[in-house]
Amino acid sequence: MEREDRDIQSFLKRARASMPFFYRAAYAITADRAMAESVLGEALVEAYLKRAAPAGSLGFRDGVLTIIRERALDRLEEEPSEGDWEGFFADPQRDNLIAAAVERESPEAQRMCVLRYGCGMTVREIASLMDADVEQVQDALNQNRLRAERALARAKKTARPFDRLAMRAVRQAMNRASAASVDADYTLRAVEAELIVRGKPRRFLRRALGGALLGALALVFAALVWLLAVLMEM
Repeated sequence: MEREDRDIQSFLKRARASMPFFYRAAYAITADRAMAESVLGEALVEAYLKRAAPAGSLGFRDGVLTIIRERALDRLEEEPSEGDWEGFFADPQRDNLIAAAVERESPEAQRMCVLRYGCGMTVREIASLMDADVEQVQDALNQNRLRAERALARAKKTARPFDRLAMRAVRQAMNRASAASVDADYTLRAVEAELIVRGKPRRFLRRALGGALLGALALVFAALVWLLAVLMEM
């Protein structure tokens, strides 16, 4: 197996561990399941080709998330989505009180929370994406924060710093596999096929250049032998 093949398999293995999270991030932004799957595939191909994702697991996830966010917003400019957002449906663990509080919100407020804490978007970006007022988005986030803080207080758990805790909790819930997440096998097979196709021209070029170089060296060697023979006859 060539080095690039090993690199592709290593990348896909790391991506597989975060596929539910990546899909839910794309779905939260596009509010369209089919578009989310398409955006996710394109983003993974781009992340590999650009080597945009750092080595660490958190850096890898953030690097791919950045590309997902950019590609999803680009796609929505080209193909506005009517939206089929049905809700968070991340089935958080029982002790994940912040994510559980998000799931108890209305679908619209759920999406705002996921965009803020899961996708790392600003309040203004969320308002623009959802065609809402900044005050409306901020109010939804504040109301969710109050409910989450009350739940944490009842459980005698700290609620500070809240934004950091919420980001960790929501992203953890987003990465739980469920019927609402993506078919990771299908998506990763498609990504692998695309990377292999894109890699073939480079491999052909490397082989062609290698062959041309060997041919050139053979010609140079033959010329040197001929020149040496001529000099010996003089």
